[in-house]
Amino acid sequence: MPGAEGQTEHDAQPTNGSTGTPASPPAGHAIIAGFGLSGRATANALIAKGIPIAVIERNVDTVRRCSIAGLRIYEGDATDEQVMRRAGIETAIFFAATMPNDPAVLEAVALARRLNPTVRIFARCEYVSTGMRAERKGADEVVISEKVVATEFGRLVEQSVPRPDSRPVRASSGPPEAVPASPR
Repeated sequence: MPGAEGQTEHDAQPTNGSTGTPASPPAGHAIIAGFGLSGRATANALIAKGIPIAVIERNVDTVRRCSIAGLRIYEGDATDEQVMRRAGIETAIFFAATMPNDPAVLEAVALARRLNPTVRIFARCEYVSTGMRAERKGADEVVISEKVVATEFGRLVEQSVPRPDSRPVRASSGPPEAVPASPR
């Protein structure tokens, strides 16, 4: 199956007349707000599962390029109730707020939860504190950038920084002494 940038001819989405906006999505679809790297990875995973998707994106060039490729994509902001309704939030089964903007993510999560109390919501946040706020606003799962980076740094150190092979040899045969504290 093709990636998120395009769908097969069978999956191409019709538009509403001369407006060029995508037709309403089918019930049981997923909505992705933000179509950068995180949004595209989310889209690819959903497409691989056979779940129809709708995308909300602010970048007009991205919207134009992806529309031509047959992706159901709406130009606008996920914090705008009319845009969320056009994307079908009331009948969506999943909403991913992948934008790199914590205030917008918080607002979009709260709006999605208000418009569809049963939708499953994933949110992208920069900081742990914002992630906790996203959960309070209705996110079911939160990906927190600073936690991902911290985990990756720990993994890289474990994998890539060698342990010293040996300790300096001491002349005494007794147990090693503790490192003395520096004077204050």
